Formats: sequence, C-alpha cells, structure tokens
Amino acid sequence: MNDRNSTRSVDPFFEVIRDGQWNACIGRQGSELNYADGYMEAAIELVAAVMDKRLMVSRDTLAMPILYNARHSVELTLKLIINELHGADLIREKHAANHDILSHWKHLWDSKVGDLALRNYICELRPFVLSLASIDDDGQELRYYSRQDGTPSLQSYAVVNLAHIRKSLDAMAKVLDNLKYRTQALVSENATGSFTKTCSRTDLQNIAVTLGHTNTWGEDSFNDKKALVQAKYGLSGKQFSLAIEKIKTSRALACAIGLESSPTHISEDQLKAVFELSQQINPERDEATDDIEIDYWERDLQEGHDRRVTVAKAVENTINLLSRDQFADLETLYYLGRERVPGEYYEANLSQAKDEHNGEESRWGAVYHIMTKMNLRQEALAGLVRIGAQSMSQRLEAASGIEN
Repeated sequence: MNDRNSTRSVDPFFEVIRDGQWNACIGRQGSELNYADGYMEAAIELVAAVMDKRLMVSRDTLAMPILYNARHSVELTLKLIINELHGADLIREKHAANHDILSHWKHLWDSKVGDLALRNYICELRPFVLSLASIDDDGQELRYYSRQDGTPSLQSYAVVNLAHIRKSLDAMAKVLDNLKYRTQALVSENATGSFTKTCSRTDLQNIAVTLGHTNTWGEDSFNDKKALVQAKYGLSGKQFSLAIEKIKTSRALACAIGLESSPTHISEDQLKAVFELSQQINPERDEATDDIEIDYWERDLQEGHDRRVTVAKAVENTINLLSRDQFADLETLYYLGRERVPGEYYEANLSQAKDEHNGEESRWGAVYHIMTKMNLRQEALAGLVRIGAQSMSQRLEAASGIEN
C-alpha cells in the first residue's frame, strides 16, 4: 500500500515486542534441546490441566494433542542423541531423515554405544517407543483424523485413559532426561581419551573399583571379579584386557587399582610448607566469635599493616620455596580441584601453566593470587586425588590437622 497515512500491519504471532517477562527465545536464540523438551513439557502440562481442572469436555479434544506431543518429543530426543553421538564418533552413522521412531530407536540400540548406563536408558525407553510406534509409525495418525488412503486413524482403538497416560508420561520424561544427560556426560568424558570401544570412562572407573588393588589380582577371587565384570559389561577376553590397559594409562583410574601417581614437579614436603604459609595468610576463623562486619571509622590500622606484612612475607617465602615449574604445578593442582577437571588433563594444563609462568618477568602477582585463595589447601588436595595421588592427599590432610 502506498497510502502515506497507512500503518504497518501487526504480525499476529511474531511481532517483536519489548517485554522482558513474556518474550520467549526461539530461532537463533533457541536450541534443538528446546524443541525436544518443549513437546514433552506440553504433553505433561496438557494432561495435568485436563485432570487437575477436571475439564471433562476437553478429554476427547486434547487426548490426541497430548499423545502427539509426547510422540514428537521422543522422535526429537532420539534424533538429538543420535546426532550428538555421531558427532563425537561414538556411533558410526546417522539415521535416515524420516519420522519412524522405532527405526531410530533400533538404530541407537544396534549401535551398541560403549557405555553401560546409556545402553540401559535406551532399553528403558523401548516399551514407550513400541507403544507409540504401534499406533503411529510416521507421526500421521495422531495428527489427522484420516490416513492418506482415506481410512480413519486409530481404527483399532476406542478409548484411552488419561490417568494412565499421565503416569506413563512422567515415567517416560524421566527416561528421556536420563538419556539426554548421560549423552552429554559421555561426550564430555570421551574427550579425556579414557575409554575403549566397549567401555566409557565411567565404566572403566567402576571396573577398576570392582577389581581392586593389583596386589590381589593373583588371588582366586580375581577370577570371580573378572567374570563378573565381563558379564556385566558384555566383554570378551580381549575387550577386558583392553579395558585394563586403558585404566593403567589414566592417572585417576589407575589409582583405583593401587597404581598411584605423584605431581610432576612439586613434592609432598613443599606442598605441606605451602599450606602452612597459606594458613598464615588465611588463619582459621572462630565462626562463633568472629565479627565479619568492618567498621570503617573504627579500623585497627596497625592490624591492617601487620596483615599486609604477613601476606608479603608469606608470598616472598613461597617464591623462595618453589621454582617456577613447582609453582605452576601447585597452581595446576588447585584449578584441577576447584574446577573438578578430570586428571587426564593434568599434563596439558601443567604444560600451559609452565609456559605462562616461565614467560613472566615478575612472579609476585601470580604467587599472591594463588596464595591468598582461602580454599587453596582444600582444592589442591582435591587436585591431588584427581591426578591419582590419593595417599599423598590423605597424608597432607592428616598433617594439617584441619578437616575439609
């Protein structure tokens, strides 16, 4: 329209409105997960609304939207998981682009993903997929009254029970969530390199704990443990041997079978000394009597001066105690513990820290930054556990006389 007085028409659904409360993120601000979660949430909310509000008239009209939303969520979740696993090289091929949820489920199951928990969740989803696929193999019958050949949809059914559906939807939603969360965790785990074709890092960790210390492997009980592991994870003799070799190459996993490691540069005595210096900077406070509020006008200036002197002296002593590489080791252990980083990243993170500190002219700022951390001892001890130095961590904790 060229009329100068005409106004732009308002889009009935996608009009951009400045509303921080009810604007929903879609498109470039959305995600594939939003779709999978959204349809499941819609199904659960719909059946809850009908039953809780006793919308008797809506039973017939909302039954199909409830079931279709649930089915569509299953389809989207299966596609999401298959794509994520394929992208992480955990399954060889993607699935053909169609709406057959049973075929997608079979594709995922037949891929035999190397993770026991994920395989169990896939198995738990099977009855739900079979039920939905048996009445709607391509997503048509729950959406349309008649099929493409003109015959009515769902001819073999006359009623469905919403209370039963509600219970099943809640159960299925938990399985779908478990599948998504375990897939995300598995992809993250595999980045460590601690896995085999048949066993994930979590599987290897559990296997290591089951087998126990290598000192016991010559005992008769080891054969029973081996048989238990092979049966539980479906491992051949060769696959079992590969799992053992992979466990031995991981600092954290090897610790579970008694093969402990030590930090590359910093010693146990040096860590003990560092923790003592750290305690001088951050002494334990009496929570019962300590006043955390500070009165600016009634400050004890001498106390502030004494603290600055104490901190400076502790930092200087740390610089004199540790070489640059040893300090890089301390810093690496701290961040491994604080950020809950798998021990497999220790060497790479240590190398990066060494490069950074060896290029610094002054060490003061970096040492001050770490030594003034109130949780230095706690997180460095956790870092030791992560690199497979559990006994060292326990001895240092006991020597401090302070419980974490």
